[in-house]
Amino acid sequence: MPFDKSQRVTRRRSSAGPTPPRRPLPTAHDRGLGHRQGPRPTFLTLRDHGKVFVADLPYLSDGQLAQIGKEAEEVLVSLERRVTELEQDPNQPAQDRDTLIKASTKLEVTRRFIRAIQDEQEQRRNNPALRRAAGESLPRTFLEVARHRLPGTTFDSLLQEALTACEQRQKPVQETPKPEKVVPLRQDKASLPVVVSPDPEDNAAGA
Repeated sequence: MPFDKSQRVTRRRSSAGPTPPRRPLPTAHDRGLGHRQGPRPTFLTLRDHGKVFVADLPYLSDGQLAQIGKEAEEVLVSLERRVTELEQDPNQPAQDRDTLIKASTKLEVTRRFIRAIQDEQEQRRNNPALRRAAGESLPRTFLEVARHRLPGTTFDSLLQEALTACEQRQKPVQETPKPEKVVPLRQDKASLPVVVSPDPEDNAAGA
């Protein structure tokens, strides 16, 4: 029976690696949306703090947020100066045009990063839950601040640890009963005999 080529099965070697996943192609809607939004400020590289991600801004303290905002403003001023210098050169080479494109992109990212910092600061100032907690007590305020600053898993773990400690504190301590001290009655081993003798006056009267 001749071998039919249409029935031939091609098998993949078992030593070959897995088939790489196919990345979905962006649709026209996604491309248009990305063009309207501009560069997304995922992170910004700063001099003292290195890469600072926008997703980590809620976990920073007020002082850290202010310091990062100050450094970002310095980066913004430097980029604006650089872009202005490149735009003023009409006969710039292709390399400078590429530098201008990169600087303009980073400038837009820096502006959006600063806007994200300002939004985070404004949200903290106008947080109604924090205001209500501040009107109740310091522990309640601290709990509300920690809930917003710490990641979810870290906050839940610390809260559970605190609740466990409180439950152990509230349990009544079972005291071990002290043994009662029994005082034995004193018993003399050798008791003295009791001798009853007649009264001598009674004997004299009978005589």
